[in-house]
Amino acid sequence: MAFKKWNVSTYDKNVAKQLMEQCDIDGVSAVLLASRGITQPEEINAFFDDDFLLVDPFTLPDMDLAVERIGVAIDSGEKIAIFGDFDADGVTSTALLYLYLKSAGASVIYYVPDRKKEGYGLNKAAIERFKEESVSLIITVDNGISAYDEVAFANENGIDVVVTDHHMQGGILPEAVAVVNPHRTDSESEYEDWAGVGVAFKLVCALAGSEEEIFDEYADLICIGTIADIVPVLGENRYLIKRGLRLINDTKRLGIAALKGVSGVGNKVLSAGDIAFVLAPRINAAGRIGAASKAVELLITEDSDQAIHLAEEINTYNSERIKIENEMFEDACEILMDDTYIYDRVLVLCAKGWNSGISGIVASKICEKFGKPCIIIADNGENVLKGSCRSIKGFSIFDALSACCDTLVQFGGHTLAAGLSIQRDKVDEFRLLINDYAAKMFRYMPVNEINIDFKINPESISLDTYYSIERFAPFGMSNPKPLFGIYRATVVSITPISGNKHIKILLSKNQASFSVIYFGYSTSSVPFKKGDIVDLAISIEKNEYYGHPQVSLFLKGIRFSGFDDEKILGGMRVYENFMRDEANQKEVRYLLTDRENIAQIYRFLRENNGWKYSVEELYMSLKPVRMNYSQMRVSLEIMYELGLLIHDTDRGRIDLPMNPFKVNIPDSKIYQKMMDLSESL
Repeated sequence: MAFKKWNVSTYDKNVAKQLMEQCDIDGVSAVLLASRGITQPEEINAFFDDDFLLVDPFTLPDMDLAVERIGVAIDSGEKIAIFGDFDADGVTSTALLYLYLKSAGASVIYYVPDRKKEGYGLNKAAIERFKEESVSLIITVDNGISAYDEVAFANENGIDVVVTDHHMQGGILPEAVAVVNPHRTDSESEYEDWAGVGVAFKLVCALAGSEEEIFDEYADLICIGTIADIVPVLGENRYLIKRGLRLINDTKRLGIAALKGVSGVGNKVLSAGDIAFVLAPRINAAGRIGAASKAVELLITEDSDQAIHLAEEINTYNSERIKIENEMFEDACEILMDDTYIYDRVLVLCAKGWNSGISGIVASKICEKFGKPCIIIADNGENVLKGSCRSIKGFSIFDALSACCDTLVQFGGHTLAAGLSIQRDKVDEFRLLINDYAAKMFRYMPVNEINIDFKINPESISLDTYYSIERFAPFGMSNPKPLFGIYRATVVSITPISGNKHIKILLSKNQASFSVIYFGYSTSSVPFKKGDIVDLAISIEKNEYYGHPQVSLFLKGIRFSGFDDEKILGGMRVYENFMRDEANQKEVRYLLTDRENIAQIYRFLRENNGWKYSVEELYMSLKPVRMNYSQMRVSLEIMYELGLLIHDTDRGRIDLPMNPFKVNIPDSKIYQKMMDLSESL
């Protein structure tokens, strides 16, 4: 996995102590609040309050115009078409608005575009279809903010449009009857972080003139769409999710009950995490593999047999999605082993045969693995290709796309996730442009981080600690599940569990023993051994053992103690600039390596029969370390080039050749480039 910088939150201990006394809360809660900057009593009350005061829907721009036009349509029996989107947010938005308008007596239909054939957003073919069906009003949900031409086309055909959306405004507004979007540049709404389903919810509240009856009926749909779209779980979103989880865990909606059943969580009390990793991916799979309309049908059906049939069908889509996702991910990783791509600041990958419906998931996985913004473009044989973008904290992919908009047919999205359409012959130009943009914005790109709330003594961890943490649920973006740091612990043993699919690590600190579970790692996939001193980033969970609750620790990150993030990060950046031919004089001096460095690395690898862990862990294992991190990386590149080492990228290994041979270091082109640059200083 990509290098991640470890950050331990700083907080004022005196503030935490005051919070304990003033707000009558336990120490763990007080420190968590202080470390997350929630320090005022009114903020704390609002954070934990179950009677949250919702934002007036009429503070959203154009809400009054939208309510007026929709009200006229309902009263006069006009035919209304809801135009949705094919992801879980769009599906739940569509179902919510459809069910409400139906209950209000409206003549209403819904339409969700085909991801592969139509792509994202309102399109002219659908508008022509609506005209044939005598539709006089279109309401978009989770899309429409950039549909300038399409709204104009609807107007020309005598169809009014009300846009409800939550994506960023990239230019002028479409000439719709109303554009309800908290991210409008002229919006004065006190809150703006809703998902598309949140904006649809505000519209329904405005139409109904009530919030409670809407909650009682639709909170489950609001919850699923909000969690699925990865919006901040703070403020009103936090309250919407809490209300929705109650309804989901006591659901009377046949479709959700059936989906829980086929997912194997029918008898479980679901958390926000369960929605994010169990239910939402299945709803998304309908639009990625089959038809998103199937998911809408599932959520609105009142027939139990149909609900079960649709849930089983959607579950099958999800299994197929996983298979395709794994194949695409492997293909993308193979492409990235080419030096042409791997040193780019923004990874832009395009290949024939890729499924555009899976591109967003694969982009997320590549972004996580390589620690860089990633854009996956599926070449489906058409002239216009579709792509999905994912980014890292500190790099707005929406701003980057905006800077390259001349090469794109269409784009839209958010800071960390977006979508685009592009002409096939523009892909190479786009890749160069977006990397030029990134280079101008950042000489050194941001990196992914592990954010630790505070360091904790393992002896102090108990069930009470877990219960304090659970007060902060639901967790998600901007309110992540707390992570705790345990520093300078000693490895006692590493034991395989579940057939070596996972491992249990027994450790000691201050004469106390404790164990952590590391999911997805085998005994052979970690470089640590008995006696190593390590730092841990852990989450604290609860499980049942023969009916008795107990606390469990799950490992989210582990490294050798003494790991200097800043030095390694600096070395990594210098090394990549050198490989991109962008190193300046100071950087060249910093990365100059020599025969002794190369010899030390080679001896270590020969003694250890190669290396199958990360290069960062290799650096920490070179003791004593006489070189900096960038010198080690350049030394490795020289040895790869000369054949002294074999970089097995498929297995993530560094191997030695079967028959070692003597080489002349100055014969390396990389070595020559380094020396030429040093001589020019």
